[in-house]
Amino acid sequence: MSAVKLLVHLFFPRESNNQKAKLLHSSSLTVLALFLVFFQVILNFTPKVFPRVLGFAAQISPAEVIRLTNERRVAAGLSPLTENASLSQAALAKGADMLNKGYWAHFAPDGTSPWKFFLDFGYKYRYAGENLARDFSNPGSAVEAWMNSPTHRDNVLNGNYKEIGIGVIEGNLAGAETTIIVQFFGAQTTGTASIPVARAAVTATQVASPRPLAAAVILFTPTPTPTPTAPPGMAGTKALISPFQTTKSVSLAVVGVLLLVLSVDLIIVRRRRIMRIGGRTLAHIAFFGMILAVILILKAGQII
Repeated sequence: MSAVKLLVHLFFPRESNNQKAKLLHSSSLTVLALFLVFFQVILNFTPKVFPRVLGFAAQISPAEVIRLTNERRVAAGLSPLTENASLSQAALAKGADMLNKGYWAHFAPDGTSPWKFFLDFGYKYRYAGENLARDFSNPGSAVEAWMNSPTHRDNVLNGNYKEIGIGVIEGNLAGAETTIIVQFFGAQTTGTASIPVARAAVTATQVASPRPLAAAVILFTPTPTPTPTAPPGMAGTKALISPFQTTKSVSLAVVGVLLLVLSVDLIIVRRRRIMRIGGRTLAHIAFFGMILAVILILKAGQII
């Protein structure tokens, strides 16, 4: 079969494909689905072998995360938060700690709480909170994910907070390159002896037994620790390809081709008045679309 005939066979209804584009047959859709699954497996496996090739090396601006956060607060009738340099350093320290110790949680495996980082940089808090995000391709999608989660949204729209710090760090976590966003909220103490305790942090949506976090009274000023850097060997490195963007681009390309072929197929069938028995093209496309949607959702980033 020549290349032209093969293309016609794949994309246009004719006798050789039983009057339905071969690409829309169940067998072809199955092959495409298996290809995407195999492609995703390759993307997940590659970072373990070539850690510098794939990763979420998104250029996320802390200033943009703050701007978008304040935009949501103002829209809700709240005052915007002021960026605090100590909070930003503390947030960066928390991100570096997760990369160095290999965990993705509010609490470190050794029990270190988020509030330790506040104190390490001399931030004596009355109210404190933390939101975490990873593997997002841009600031807007991360903030949108936080706003779509009731507990994270409560943190963003908490009127007790006055200041904010954002830490964005890239590195290797669990064998894959990632970009982590740490969002710290706070309100400093006023020096009074009696300070109310406030629930401050988000309940982790991916933890089986959620632990409520609370602010505490701090009566001392700890010695600040040095500003953290990325783990050894990761400084200055940039991943060549983002698996999220790759998956999204390939998935959208496949869906686009299928929709184009479906449209052409329906037009030709109607114009030629072709009668087909037992056609399930729409059902097949819907099923295939669900597979693509699941793949995209699984790769759309995480928040805790």
